[in-house]
Amino acid sequence: MSLDNCSGCGKLVLKKPGHLFCPSCMAAQSESLWKIKDYILRHPLATILDIHRDTGVSLKAIQDFIKDQRVQYR
Repeated sequence: MSLDNCSGCGKLVLKKPGHLFCPSCMAAQSESLWKIKDYILRHPLATILDIHRDTGVSLKAIQDFIKDQRVQYR
């Protein structure tokens, strides 16, 4: 295994296949993803700005989740 920087915080971590984040950032990503999915289920007509404002998840993170198809949006 080699060392790499976490894509979220830049902390030095052991590089593992399929893992771009350190454990702390992975937990934060998982929490953000859960918040977004839950919000969309309760508010199916919400805009991305609504999701951002009401969940506190950054616009970039929401857009990345949509781009990576981890969230189904409309």
